[in-house]
Order: sequence, then C-alpha cells, then structure tokens
Amino acid sequence: METACLRPAVLERGVASSCALRSISVSSGVKRSFLAAYWEKVGGGSFIVSLVIHAGLLIMAFFVVKEYQQEPTVDFLPGFQAAGQKRTSDNLTAKIHDSRVRNMQKNLKPVRVAVPTPAPGQLLLPEMPTDVIEVPEPSLSTFGDAKGIPGELGKVGTKAGGAGRGTGPGNAPGVVQLPVSMRGRCSSAERLRKLTAGGGTAECERAVSSALEHLKSKQKSDGGWGTNNRGAMTGFALLCFLDRCETPESIYYGDNVMKGILFLMEMQQKNPYKMFSQATSGNGQVYEHGIATYALGEMYTLARMGSKSLPGMRESFEQGVQVIIDNQQAGGGWVYDSEKGFYSPSREDLSVTGWQYQALKAAKLTGLKIRGLEGAIDKTVKYLESKQTKDGGIGTTNREGSYNQWNLTGAGTLGLQTLAHGGKKTEIKKAIAFAHDLFKKEPPEFATGDMYGWYYYHQAFFQHGGEEWKYWNELVLPQLLKAQQPDGSWKPNGGAHNPAAGGDNVYSTALCTLMLEVYYRYLKVGDRERGSLFDR
Repeated sequence: METACLRPAVLERGVASSCALRSISVSSGVKRSFLAAYWEKVGGGSFIVSLVIHAGLLIMAFFVVKEYQQEPTVDFLPGFQAAGQKRTSDNLTAKIHDSRVRNMQKNLKPVRVAVPTPAPGQLLLPEMPTDVIEVPEPSLSTFGDAKGIPGELGKVGTKAGGAGRGTGPGNAPGVVQLPVSMRGRCSSAERLRKLTAGGGTAECERAVSSALEHLKSKQKSDGGWGTNNRGAMTGFALLCFLDRCETPESIYYGDNVMKGILFLMEMQQKNPYKMFSQATSGNGQVYEHGIATYALGEMYTLARMGSKSLPGMRESFEQGVQVIIDNQQAGGGWVYDSEKGFYSPSREDLSVTGWQYQALKAAKLTGLKIRGLEGAIDKTVKYLESKQTKDGGIGTTNREGSYNQWNLTGAGTLGLQTLAHGGKKTEIKKAIAFAHDLFKKEPPEFATGDMYGWYYYHQAFFQHGGEEWKYWNELVLPQLLKAQQPDGSWKPNGGAHNPAAGGDNVYSTALCTLMLEVYYRYLKVGDRERGSLFDR
C-alpha cells in the first residue's frame, strides 16, 4: 500500500489525498473503523464535496431564474396595460432598440447598388439597412414608443398602438408615418427607381453625392453656411441634405445636419423679430426666414424616423411658422420692409411669397396644429390666382421689370400645385402652357439662365409631367450635369437673381442640387388621388 502511495504526480488529487490520510493514520497508530475505511474506499469525501457544490449551484440558479422572471416583458404589440406596466415596457423597448441601432451603425458600410446606366458600371451610394431607417419603402411606416417632452422634438405619432423607435409630433404612443409625398427619398433603391421613371439617370445621384460633399466642406465652424444671408444659405444647404434623407441620424452627414439646425435655432433667439436672420434691415431677412423655416419643417417631419431628440426645435419651427402666418397680408401675399428688415403690411411680392408658401407646405406636412395655418394656405392660393393673367402667366406683365411672368410663372404654378387642394386644374394647365410656349421659343440655356426661376420651373414641370416635362428635362438635365465643377459645386451663372448671393457658391450649388433631387423629393401630384401634395 505504501508503494502505491508513493507513485509520481500522475495520481489524481483525490487518490493522493487518500494516501496522505492513510500515512497519517498508520504513523499515528490510530485504529480506523470498518465504516470509515469503507466510506473512504467508495470516495465518500469527494461525493460530499460534489454534493455541496451542486446544491449551491441549484440554489443560485433558483434565485437567478426567479429574478429573470421578474424582469418586465418587452411587448412589441402592447395591448391594454396598466400605465406603470406600459411605461416600463416602453422604456425597455427603447433601450433595446437604441443599443441595437448603435451596434449596427458601428459596422455599417456603403453598399454598391447596380443600376442601369448608358455605360456599364456601379454606383456607390450611402445606404442604411431598412430596419434602421424603418420607412425605406412607401408602404412602410415607423412606430413611436415614448411621450413627447416639452421643449423637445416629440417622439411619437398618432394615438394608435405601435412599437419600435421613432420620433414625431404626437403626445401619445402610436404609429409615426412619413407623409406619402415624401417617402420616395429615404431608400437608395426607391430613389433610383424614381430617377428612371421620371426621366433622370444614375448620373444625377452621383452629382448629388458630389454636391453634398462640397456643401459639407463649406460648412463653417459655427454650423452655418455662407458668408452673408446665412439664414438662407444654411436653410438651402440643409434642404439639399434632407431631400436625400440625410438627417442627424445619418452616419455620413449627421453631424453637419445637426450643427446646421442648432445654428438656425441660435440665430432665431438672437433676432429681435424671432426670424432666422442675422440682419435687422434690408430685404434679405424675409427671404432668409422663409427658406430656413422651410428647412426646419422638413427636418421635423423626417426626424420622426429617428431616435435623437432636438431640444427646442419644435418650438423654434412653430415660432417661425407663426411669424409668417401673422405677417401675411390681407391679399394673401408677403413683402419686406427694407428699413426694419421685417415684413411690410403694404404692397405685395410674388418672389417673397414663394419662400413663405414653401414653409407653410412644410408646416402642413408635419401634422402639427399651428394656429391659422389652414387659413393662411387658402389665402395664399387666392393670392396666386390673382397674379395670373388670361394668357396663363403669373406675375407682372412687364418683362423688363422685376417679378415678371417670365421669371416667376414657375413659382406661381408650383404654389397652386402644392397648396390648392381640389386641383385648380384650369389655372395650372394655363400656366404650364404659358411656360412651355416660352421655352419652346427661347430654349433654356445654363449660361444665361435664371437659376432662381429654373428652381421653380423644374419642379412645376415635373409635377405636371407629360410632354412639357419631357421637353424641359431633356434640355435642362444635361446642362446641369455638365456645368457641375470637379469639386461638386456649381458656379453662379449670368442670369437674373444672380446666385452669387451668400458666398462660397452655396446658393448656386444648392439650387442645382435641389433640381437634381426633384425626381424623389416629393411624389408627383399626378401620381396621387388627391389634388395637392397634402394628404387631405
């Protein structure tokens, strides 16, 4: 026995311990009982140790399972719950979703999307997975999960039950749905489909991507764009990003968009009239205010898809819209007071009105209840009608003067297409015919064209469709693409309303970019059952 106990360390620990015990027993002369010897022989010591360990594990498992069972259930289709239970479930759902999105975004990479082009090739586009965007296709919607916080962008939509993570203007949990007219812009596949259907090419999307890179490079350290009229320039740049569905959630341009929004909000707080402008005199302030308000309205609507709160943005936007509504003239238009840099109670100005009605359009699409909004829209439509002459042109009839029909018929037409629920088909048809005849006689040329006027005509012809759009698009699109500079910008041309305003080529670049995004910015009125862009 002693020989076996002296074997080298190949022995198991239990056997070695047994040998040691026997050695101690022999050397001490203690007589061992039969039961003790038998117990030792069958491994009783190891059994007790094992039993104690397993018992401890079972006790720990019992408490772990009990604790796990007490965790709140994540119910993605909440039914009727107590208020406390629902809040717990909602908060846990939000935390899980946010963690999931963050993890996915860390590994997100560009996706190559093959598209039909005149020359074989692939188009590199920034793309987000559909379960991150959550409304990539027109048939889908996002869902809210929390209550809006005063002073912040609300995080929910209508009062229907729902699940997931989204932000919107509501005050109770429910479905948050992107307006039908805006759903084509948030998926690269859908954008490319609309480009093809609308007469565009993959080159349009390449040009837009290059333009956004240029605009990103021109953003100032304070978050704004431009060297003057900075409220307008920042609004224009933001519209270019938003029209491609680039929001504060975006990996590529999220920071740029967020900083631009904050710049506008701070600017408004410093302005004595609560307008988005650094100026307090001249005529630029009212233009700036309309353009910047328009951009914030689009931001508010798109932000319902994301999870980032933008404290104070809702109030800033609503205040901006209210300034516009409160300063609308009895005749339905708007004009500036050059001494105060504010709105004037006299005269009328179709050019100023164009940017104000686009802000009203954005306000309508948010779904927010803003005092006087519906009435202001109706008055605007009547004003636009009043500016139309029998031949269909909209504006003054003196071609040599300002605000004439040749420059602004596009602005008036787009306003009727956008705002006039019920159609105004006769007025729109006459205006399109006037514009089409104009450009048949004098084909549009980029070198001498009016980018300001082209911005409106491009949208108006697109909304109308048909032979008029085909003619315009086939002439203008190649010129826009050709005129883009290697750095992604467009230089100011020699037309009226010179786009040199603002500095850094922001104005000219933004107008051209917005024209190239027309194919998916808004669903065409002709493709909808309603008579305007609004879901009335």
